[in-house]
Amino acid sequence: MSYSGTVATRGRGRSEQAREAVLRATRDLVAEEGYPRLTIEKIAARAKVGKPTIYRWWQSKNAILAECVLAGEVIPTAVVVSSTESIRLGATAWFRDVLAYIDENAPLLRGLVAATYEDPAIAQQLRAHLGDPIEAALTEWADATGVEEDRPRELSAHTLTQLLFGSILYRLAALDDPEDESREELFDLLITRFLRFE
Repeated sequence: MSYSGTVATRGRGRSEQAREAVLRATRDLVAEEGYPRLTIEKIAARAKVGKPTIYRWWQSKNAILAECVLAGEVIPTAVVVSSTESIRLGATAWFRDVLAYIDENAPLLRGLVAATYEDPAIAQQLRAHLGDPIEAALTEWADATGVEEDRPRELSAHTLTQLLFGSILYRLAALDDPEDESREELFDLLITRFLRFE
């Protein structure tokens, strides 16, 4: 799956080898120098392609960055099981996998977050690939635990998604020590209240 928000569609038969070179160059440059210093000129030079080739496929460096990150599934897929204890353990393990993905891809994701301020389409894609899967997983876990009419949930899946998404952005801002277990503790607290495991 390719990011289509701002990817140019001009031209035919684009070379897959050149395309992969551009994406690889973008990933490497962001990791080495950071998003603010990323330019089309640097990408072209690293990928050994001409700027016209890049502009034939993408309209901006933001579009290239978005395709680097948003091609395919971004975060680990949640597996929903039926038993209460398995749900708790499964949810915690899933969130740990999400944080591992965030840490592994932090430079690209930081660049993508920065790009959302310049391109609303990328902001929508970030929500669709990071926020929506989290909310979908939470909703499935909530459905698996059942509904008690006399004991409504204190948090909705949407509200909890915003809290967790904020935790992820905090981590991306390098304000969080990856070795700090407080993020998992926060998730455990929230998921306990959300799924009413008390």
